[in-house]
Amino acid sequence: MKLNKILKLSLGVLIFFPLSLIVSNEIHANIFTERFEYEISNDNLLACGGGGGGGSSPAAKKAAKAKKAKAKLSFKKRQLSKMAAAGESTTKLEAEIAELEALLAE
Repeated sequence: MKLNKILKLSLGVLIFFPLSLIVSNEIHANIFTERFEYEISNDNLLACGGGGGGGSSPAAKKAAKAKKAKAKLSFKKRQLSKMAAAGESTTKLEAEIAELEALLAE
């Protein structure tokens, strides 16, 4: 009986141990390639400016602020012309326009 157990055990070790090494190496290879692909794509994202929080520079923020102020200014000027045509008071709008123009002049 002991010989039968030893024979089964040695046969199992001779067959399944090398087989498990091959299968586990394949699993490790798959994990490695997936991790490598992830690192490459993550590097590409960082190189393109994505994948990070708040990556805009102060110059870009200033440009965006100026663009927004310019859009507000054109809207306020259109609104001013409409109010002037209707004969309404435009002093408040003129003050806002002067403020926006001062902001753009900076």
